[in-house]
Amino acid sequence: MLNKLFYATIALLSLLLPISAIAADNGNLSYEIEGAGTGMQGTYLVKVTVISKKKKVDNELIARCAVHGVLFRGFVNKELRQSQKPLAGSPMVEAQHQQFFNDFFAENGPAVAYVTSMDSSLQVVKSGKQYKISTIVTVNKGQLQKDLEKAGIIKGLNNGF
Repeated sequence: MLNKLFYATIALLSLLLPISAIAADNGNLSYEIEGAGTGMQGTYLVKVTVISKKKKVDNELIARCAVHGVLFRGFVNKELRQSQKPLAGSPMVEAQHQQFFNDFFAENGPAVAYVTSMDSSLQVVKSGKQYKISTIVTVNKGQLQKDLEKAGIIKGLNNGF
């Protein structure tokens, strides 16, 4: 019984640790992601909303949140009836490859290279003591998936079921 409780606690903590890698950039930072339409083939067009105590956040942080969301959260847009599952399949992938993703999402890490464009106009809305900073981002899903499959982080379609 104690072992089950121990493993349940470890599993819960492993789900929270990946988010803290991005959150460490700016205190209690969090983000939301939703579909923003149809991008070119091999890309996702998403709206990323970073929630911060500061009114300004840098574009690199927004890009890292977009890639993180595509990999581990997936996104929905009810108006467009658009839904995409997380590219990595499960948040456990991040916990299993924690060192890889710590480096991947680090400041000046390779995650930002998968953002091919970002709308230059940011929407900033004050919500209580926090700000919600939103913009539309294009994520190169095809190259991201290919590179993570090559690195052995996620399984490709050719690996069977």
